Amino acid sequence: MTLHVCLLGTDGSGKTTLAAPLSVVLAAEMRFCVGSAGEAFTVVGPDEDLLAPNFHPDGFPLSARVSEWFKGLAKKAANNRTIYPAFKLAHMALQDRAARKLADRYKVDVMVSEGNTLLSAMGRAANYSCPASDPASPIRPAPDVKDLDAVFAHLIDGQPLPERVRAKAPVLGWASLIGRLCRFAGFDPGWLPDAVIFLDVSPETALLRITSRHGKIDRHENVADLAQARSMYVKTLEAYRRCRGSAKVLHIAAQNLAPGETLRAAIEGLRPWTAAGRRRSLSSSPVLGTTNAQLAGSGFWKRVLDRRYLFRHLLPMWFRGAWREPMFVFSKAGRLLLNEGYSARVMRVIYEREKSARGFWDRIFVGYPLHRAVYDRLQILRRRIQPELESRLRGGRSIRVFTAPSGFADDLFQPLESMASGAASLVHGVDVTAVDLDPQGTVAEETARRAAKLGFRFRFVRADLTSEDVRVGFEKDGPYDIALFVGLSSWLPKPETLSHLRWLREHLREDGLLVTDCFTAGAYALAGCYAGYKAQYYSPGSYRMLLDYCGFDGLGAMVESGADRINHVLIASPRPLNGRARCAPG
Repeated sequence: MTLHVCLLGTDGSGKTTLAAPLSVVLAAEMRFCVGSAGEAFTVVGPDEDLLAPNFHPDGFPLSARVSEWFKGLAKKAANNRTIYPAFKLAHMALQDRAARKLADRYKVDVMVSEGNTLLSAMGRAANYSCPASDPASPIRPAPDVKDLDAVFAHLIDGQPLPERVRAKAPVLGWASLIGRLCRFAGFDPGWLPDAVIFLDVSPETALLRITSRHGKIDRHENVADLAQARSMYVKTLEAYRRCRGSAKVLHIAAQNLAPGETLRAAIEGLRPWTAAGRRRSLSSSPVLGTTNAQLAGSGFWKRVLDRRYLFRHLLPMWFRGAWREPMFVFSKAGRLLLNEGYSARVMRVIYEREKSARGFWDRIFVGYPLHRAVYDRLQILRRRIQPELESRLRGGRSIRVFTAPSGFADDLFQPLESMASGAASLVHGVDVTAVDLDPQGTVAEETARRAAKLGFRFRFVRADLTSEDVRVGFEKDGPYDIALFVGLSSWLPKPETLSHLRWLREHLREDGLLVTDCFTAGAYALAGCYAGYKAQYYSPGSYRMLLDYCGFDGLGAMVESGADRINHVLIASPRPLNGRARCAPG
């Protein structure tokens, strides 16, 4: 059975920031299948994403599409106190319906929703019937908990709505009409979640966060209306507790919490409520970045001619780069990809596109949107890593670098080779530990040769970087000045990703840097899914939250994206390793 969790709070409390990362961390820490409904709809498992923005391999409910449409209309009408409530209620009712449909379709263990039709309407109704910020609005006594009890009884049990409620808040008097319209459309206006997380911040803090976004400030986003909404939410949650005896409410005082700390508080609060839930073991998979599906020879054409691939991806995404995929079989690099997946040799072809793309078919291969994004990533890494290396080395000390998975380590060697051309002795102060599975056995010899030529200490370890026994061997080379975790966040299951990020934080100097990256889903993601690849997709905002959760300054992390906005490089500093910043193991 799905545990439905609702995030409540005033604007600026952090609901949108928390929703998607909360589902990711729940999937990682508790090995659940978790969904989220809010700014976007997602369904994630511990070892793969099943639904994400621009990634709907098994379709997308109509209610979710229409919900997003009404959400856009509501944003446009945010300053109209007559039209906005109607659009917002439609958006919330459709979002609730979509969340329940997705939970049933994917057998979700926990579904996290940003708001709830009934709870959100009761919390915000006063902002539109008699806003505190409007001197011309009629002065009425605010509804108390008993009045809200009556609204719950009316919508859920069909009891008559007392006149005193209509007199105190006329908007609540519309509950009967709204209820009938929702039921006519097939929605349950009285549906309530199983648990609520209330993010409580002061109106002043909420407004400060809203203004820091540098976006449009809506009419109701002011201290008076935010205080009015907070007061109503507190009363609504008390009525919710009384209405649902089994209701679970987690009150998080998020006033002075960093994003990662708020996320950690939510996880720890949910942990006892989900202890009896289904736990999913990670399915056995091939080498990361590969697939068990047969893609060579006839297996390739069987995949290409599959109806799902043809009509859900190839034809709809034809002009967004999908036309290149059937051409891979004619390219030497493409055939290497079909046989090895995204191995170090395939990545070398993409990185050296000027040298490798000499033929017509190879130019088609390296021009694929995902491969352009990977090439752009290398340029960003070169540009960002070299100044960091130079500034630290010119300070007169040696530096230690940990890179895993390393591949051919072009993101590190190219900056070092550029530095060596002007100051060879400077490079001698670098000490590098590189780790990679290297299943084809092609990485160790070349990387060792390049390091010897430059004259710095280099140790290559052929191993699984997620193995606890292997990590013990790396600890003696730390603490590290720079840690690189590039190219693996999409392939590595979520529990291992969080575990590795925690380990990196614990073995990074206080003035060290983490260089990492993430991918968002694009047209390529659907093709990969149909080809049997398992992947994880993170927006830069969600990935920054994960970094913050694991002990880095995620909010202050630098983010730079390639031209296609598919791949995103993040550079983050560590937060102090104290009781508040350290992550509790799952």
